[in-house]
Amino acid sequence: MYAVTGALGQTGTAVANALLAAGASIRLIVRSDDARSAHWYARGAEIVVVDLRDTAGLTRAFDGVEGAYLMNPPNYRAGDMFVEARSIHSSLITAANHAAVAHVVALSSVGAHQPAGTGNIATTWDFEQQLNKLHGRLTVLRAANFMENWAWSLHPVQAQGVLPTMFLPPERPLPMVAARDIGSTAAQLLLDTSDTHRLIELHGPQDYSPQDAGRMLGELLNKEVSVVAADEADWPGVFRGQGFPETTVRAFCEMFHGFNDGTVAFESTHETRRCSTTLKQALMACLPIKAA
Repeated sequence: MYAVTGALGQTGTAVANALLAAGASIRLIVRSDDARSAHWYARGAEIVVVDLRDTAGLTRAFDGVEGAYLMNPPNYRAGDMFVEARSIHSSLITAANHAAVAHVVALSSVGAHQPAGTGNIATTWDFEQQLNKLHGRLTVLRAANFMENWAWSLHPVQAQGVLPTMFLPPERPLPMVAARDIGSTAAQLLLDTSDTHRLIELHGPQDYSPQDAGRMLGELLNKEVSVVAADEADWPGVFRGQGFPETTVRAFCEMFHGFNDGTVAFESTHETRRCSTTLKQALMACLPIKAA
């Protein structure tokens, strides 16, 4: 039996699917038992509803599992996302220790080795620091930027043929990876019985630029797509317009600056894996309409 946190999100769903495909039993840790749960019940999954800050409840949810996939879906709308993240990290790790979970695979991020200058990625720096308190075996999976994040810009692409980007300059390639590859890799690592601690940096098959993303979206939608660099002075207003509190607004702006000045990068001194899903394949799966 394996526990999966963030089970209804992008990577958690991929982890659960891969574990089931391998014949493993799964226990999904969710915040609410909603309409999506029926699909998992039908496939034999256990579902436990628990707040990640409820350490006692998490301990019960982790009881008897061989391994657990741990992640903290950041609460960007919290008054202070960093304070909330630290609390949840502590709860996850304390519960895993109390339940004597033998192996944890934890989702981290490119740039997580840096304590400053990375914006919201600093939550994963804190996660990695607290993971050192685990009693069991630990595998840390530092993932590149999600390919699926480009789907956030689908509206201006479809409505105006414009792909705005804060990754600058737009022609510079960056490491990216598909969420489904993160999930399948995490599942493989959970099923790995070798008794070693590991830190793995996870890439896609190649690096991609915003220009690449624009070209591929254009091909999939059969339309001209122009990639436009967003003016840095406008960045805070973009995030405020989405209703994010000031702590989150500053964090997002700092993160993009970190990518652009090289602060957010892989160390390249750890085990590295490249996955097979291309950016075009990941984008195709995100499209709400059929590609032309």
